[in-house]
Amino acid sequence: MTKRFLISLGLLCFTQVVSAQNANMMPQQMQQSQTKMQWYTNYREAVAMAKKQNKRLLLFFTGSDWCGWCKKMNQEILSSPDFIQAVGNDFVFVEVDFPMNKQLPADLAQQNATLKQKYGVTGYPTIVILDANENFVGESGYRPGGGKAYAEYIKQWVQ
Repeated sequence: MTKRFLISLGLLCFTQVVSAQNANMMPQQMQQSQTKMQWYTNYREAVAMAKKQNKRLLLFFTGSDWCGWCKKMNQEILSSPDFIQAVGNDFVFVEVDFPMNKQLPADLAQQNATLKQKYGVTGYPTIVILDANENFVGESGYRPGGGKAYAEYIKQWVQ
């Protein structure tokens, strides 16, 4: 009887410790999901996701490995917790990259060139917002002020 009681008590304590650890992990996991967002490189997959979730698309035309303003925009705005928290759930994000120091797969390079031409992108960085049906909503480049200000700026386009 005493053995069963001690084993039951031990299991109960173990269960409470595991539950407490899981409860402590949940905010951390939530924090991670609020500080990161998924970026697509495959435009067709992104469009399908936008239609499925009824979200707009945010296309980031960038020269990721050579464009200083693109790097600045990515660091100060697009990767900032303020931007992610403000609009991270409102868009499907697509990186349309034109690197100089690495070679993209041929199909990705062709897709990106087609998108650049289709939306008339002439400089980097450029943000293009589309609705879920690929209709043009707005376009912008780098703007100072950080992630929160940029999020407020693009939210004006979609209201």
